[in-house]
Amino acid sequence: MVEKISHFVPQPEMPEAIIGNSKMLASVRKNGEIYRLFWPRIDYGQHLGHFWAGIRVAIPQGQSFTKWFHLDEWESSQRYLDNTNILETTLTSLSNPLKATQTDYVLPLKDVLTRHYKLENTGNKSEKVSFFLYCNFEIEESVLYDGVYLDFSNHSLVFFRRNVYLAVVGCGHPLTGYQCGRRGASTDPYQEATRGALWGNRDSIRQGAGSLAWDIGEIAPGESKTLTLYLATGREGEEVQALLADAASRAGDEWLEDTRRYWHDWLQSGTRPPGGCSRHPAYNRSLLAMKLMTCEETGASIAAPEFDPSYLACGGYGYCWPRDAVYVAAALDEAGYTKLAAGFYGFAAKVQARDGGWKQRYFTDGMAASFWGKQIDQVGTVLWGYRHHYFLTGNKGFLERTWPSLVSAANHLAGRLEDNGLPSPSFDPWEDEYAQGTYSAAAVFAGLKAAAELALVKGEKEVSQKWLAASKTVQEGILKHQWSDRHNRFMRGVNRRVYRDTHDSALGRGGKAFTGTDPSGLYQTHFIGEDERVDAALLGLAFPFAVLDPLDERMQATVRAIEERLWNRRTGGLHRYEGDGYREGNPWLITTFWLSIYHCLAGNRQRAHDLCKWCLNQANQHLLLPEQADKNLGGPAWAMPLNWSHAMFLLTHLALHGRLSILK
Repeated sequence: MVEKISHFVPQPEMPEAIIGNSKMLASVRKNGEIYRLFWPRIDYGQHLGHFWAGIRVAIPQGQSFTKWFHLDEWESSQRYLDNTNILETTLTSLSNPLKATQTDYVLPLKDVLTRHYKLENTGNKSEKVSFFLYCNFEIEESVLYDGVYLDFSNHSLVFFRRNVYLAVVGCGHPLTGYQCGRRGASTDPYQEATRGALWGNRDSIRQGAGSLAWDIGEIAPGESKTLTLYLATGREGEEVQALLADAASRAGDEWLEDTRRYWHDWLQSGTRPPGGCSRHPAYNRSLLAMKLMTCEETGASIAAPEFDPSYLACGGYGYCWPRDAVYVAAALDEAGYTKLAAGFYGFAAKVQARDGGWKQRYFTDGMAASFWGKQIDQVGTVLWGYRHHYFLTGNKGFLERTWPSLVSAANHLAGRLEDNGLPSPSFDPWEDEYAQGTYSAAAVFAGLKAAAELALVKGEKEVSQKWLAASKTVQEGILKHQWSDRHNRFMRGVNRRVYRDTHDSALGRGGKAFTGTDPSGLYQTHFIGEDERVDAALLGLAFPFAVLDPLDERMQATVRAIEERLWNRRTGGLHRYEGDGYREGNPWLITTFWLSIYHCLAGNRQRAHDLCKWCLNQANQHLLLPEQADKNLGGPAWAMPLNWSHAMFLLTHLALHGRLSILK
């Protein structure tokens, strides 16, 4: 049965694994199928398409079909090679005695994706085998204006659209067939490749597809043979051909050993490993994943590899949020990867808005991404991050470079305090509510305080006093207006924008509610005075923003309410806030790690350890951490790997072993 190929809108799908080199990023399924490929940056463009491989075993009498590795004709198992971003997928045929070991990696210093195949005969008779590759690309997420051709100089397939070129070649065995055509049309080579009968068309335009075939020859019982595919990316044909020539000049296992050594050396380059303890396997996996999710060229880090590009179930994750990225940078700093952390702060200073604030999110090249509101907490968090990096590294050059950005951001915050001492309303860290949020106020307090401390280092006493006074004003506003004597805990926020029915309901209950207008003065805007819900982000009052000591009675009372009201009693884990409906309201790993860190600060180490263990139990087979765990069954539920989750694990792990400088 020949599978039909057609263009469709990609559905949200979390990768099982990722590979890359911080410029190229590929998402991989459990069966080893690569289904998304980002280049020249880890967020854009996405170029797949399909990149399918398979083998055809000759039958003495009768017709045989290519057994594509991505289909259910193979049983698969998968692992990362120890302490690397090299992914190995073992595929065992369900219909004949053949096993394929597929090793995927991206060359660390060259934009070449490598797929090394070892084909093994586990039976008792020889098998004659051919290897087929079928691929098509949606270059820069488009099927328009592209072309494909066979380069006869090295028998490579070249796909291109404007200034993006992708070329693939196979090494180790003679080419026995090729075909270019149009995806979904009569010339599409997929059906011919499946039948094992390519007919040699050398080029095509629009929705280009191509196939190559190689003769592996006879594989005797117990024998194995290898073939390596190289996929190179570049800005022109000559560039990709030079990359392919360089790649083909060495055996695939040589590149494999070089890549293995690169990742081992990179892990060892961290200057502050957790002392007095062995690294948990998830520690190195987190670092390796975070490295792949950090753009080498600009320093920006993405929230997660994009898995919902059409916004079918969310607003997308393949972007850089300054807030998330500060937590990532702080974790990298704490782990000793200070150069990588400094790269993000350089990015932040470069993309800062003229008014001193930051947009909600960015592409990794610095261009503003689509957004749905401003978040003042991000400004405070970046300032807190500047201070954290400086006091950890003592790098005066860093302070000099970031000083203009720091001044602009601190003045931005100091100039946006309302009469109640709290920052102007904005969206909260979960991007659900527009209010004077408590977490946002805590971030602004910490940012202004951080700016004041760095100003003293610079000898700028006058502005230091100004920013310090502003931070104290915010702290007083938090304690006066966002603490509830009635509930004996902090509230989520005050002056929350709501729909009219919520406003009217609050008035009917005797609550505080009022009506204003939008900035244009054309439409009414409704608010309620107090958002009384419990929110896990209130943990930010203690960590990392230190508005209160973790043992302060008000903080302890708030944490008790968080655990009582937000703990999932079926599978464990901490929900974000009361009434959270995003993705059906699952518990989050970020919040649970956060609670673990709080208990480290409060001296409840066993509770902290148990919370961290719960989070790690939600990882997938590769110890990649999701954003959420399924509320009924446990396990990954959404967005994986999530950079912020991995950052929070590093911070938690270091805290549990007394190695987190933030706590000192």
